[in-house]
Amino acid sequence: MTATQSHHHGAGHAAGRRFPAEQWARLLSDERRAMLDPERFLARLGVRAGATVADLGAGPGFFTLPLARCVGEAGRVFAVDVSPDMIEVLRQRLADHGGLPQVVAVVSTERELPIPDHAVELALLAFVLHEIADPGVFLAGVRRALTPGGRLVVLEWVPRVESVGPPLHERLPVAESERILTRAGFEVVERGEANASNYFLIATVTRGGRSRGA
Repeated sequence: MTATQSHHHGAGHAAGRRFPAEQWARLLSDERRAMLDPERFLARLGVRAGATVADLGAGPGFFTLPLARCVGEAGRVFAVDVSPDMIEVLRQRLADHGGLPQVVAVVSTERELPIPDHAVELALLAFVLHEIADPGVFLAGVRRALTPGGRLVVLEWVPRVESVGPPLHERLPVAESERILTRAGFEVVERGEANASNYFLIATVTRGGRSRGA
């Protein structure tokens, strides 16, 4: 569940394979940054100083460090990943940037999200949804972690053959991503293109916040 833009970071969809942790440097490449500028994307989302946010599938911190700068010392960033190796890389990068005490970097599982109840105003799921084996269970944890009115932002790959990103069969069409979110108790309130290869969805918890089944 590492956030990636390579072979990586629902019912009817076979979860993609996870990005190999030893290739973490590829996730921080200039090419990737040119394709999806994290600072610009976060500005588009209006991430504010003092906010508490989550980077789900943080990997080596492509979005984590920009999020930390957005929320500042008064905010908090929960950076979680299922890969202990990725979290170790992230912790080293945080140390190299002066520690960034507002970042809490922790190992998670798809079934156990180590974030307190109703703690985060925004949860970012960047290039992760297509990897999750049981999105209903995982997204139930996200629902629990969001504040009332909190937003879940999903970034995924446009379903077409490209030289970058996961193979076509691992990519989720927009309608499929929306269906997964809806069945998990979310309502998509905004959709758009981050760039020619990536789309985003912004969702909030539906009233009652309950899954609509498998």
